[in-house]
Amino acid sequence: MKKVYRSGSYGSFGGGGSRFGGASVSKWMLVILVVVFLVDVIGRGSSEGRLSVYFSMKRGDLLEIWRWGSYPLVNVNLGDWLFTLIAFFVFGPMAERSLGSRRFGVMLVMTTLVGAIVYALLSSGSVVPLSGAGGLAMALLVVVALRYPDQKVRLLLPPVTLSLKTLGYGLIGLLVVMSIAQRADPAESLAHLSGVGVGFLCLKNLSWLDVGVGSIGKKGVGSDVGVQKRKVAKTGGRMRARTELNMKVSKSEAEVNRILDKVSEEGIGNLSDDEREILKFASKK
Repeated sequence: MKKVYRSGSYGSFGGGGSRFGGASVSKWMLVILVVVFLVDVIGRGSSEGRLSVYFSMKRGDLLEIWRWGSYPLVNVNLGDWLFTLIAFFVFGPMAERSLGSRRFGVMLVMTTLVGAIVYALLSSGSVVPLSGAGGLAMALLVVVALRYPDQKVRLLLPPVTLSLKTLGYGLIGLLVVMSIAQRADPAESLAHLSGVGVGFLCLKNLSWLDVGVGSIGKKGVGSDVGVQKRKVAKTGGRMRARTELNMKVSKSEAEVNRILDKVSEEGIGNLSDDEREILKFASKK
């Protein structure tokens, strides 16, 4: 059977060994965060940075709607920025492959908007602007901890081996304690911590993430079979054996394509055992 690999459409069955194979949203988030941070902090025009002044979320600027979606991209705190980069580099691809790029992107948007809403509701006396993607990082940690609870990772410092569930929940707990201890403004802290709740609820209600999902990628194999049957009727019995063979090949390829589309939309974690076996068999052809 002809190989039907699609670059970036599935996890362990392709991707060319790249960490970001099938995780384009995570890759572009990393690029954007790095570029925006460098532009923001190099040659600062103020203590907040050049871009943070216009794109972070502030109590007095809530009517400037673009700030509700742009605040995660600007961050003047080096520690928070580095943590976000590490989260998207290490956990982003895992979470994206598990959910599928479409659902993963929708989750990031929902987390951003919920954080903005929490800040808007609680920031009546706030003087600290909302910026940074801390809420998005927390949502990633929740998804990874729940999707891959028993997968082991070895840390460099300290040199210990932990399950992703232990690591994820440990980091979330540490961030909660640090937010309470170090941040004097509850509106900003709670806005970022809301990412924990959004990640958990989205994972338990995946249908919330199916925004814009229609019949794309749902093509069955009936059309291919129908075409082959019409060919049989036209050519007669002489080509029957060849036509039946072509039908089987077309059906197999269409089935693999359907499974790859499902992985792209819903994530590899939603495949059945039979679908996993079909992909495994196809990858060896």
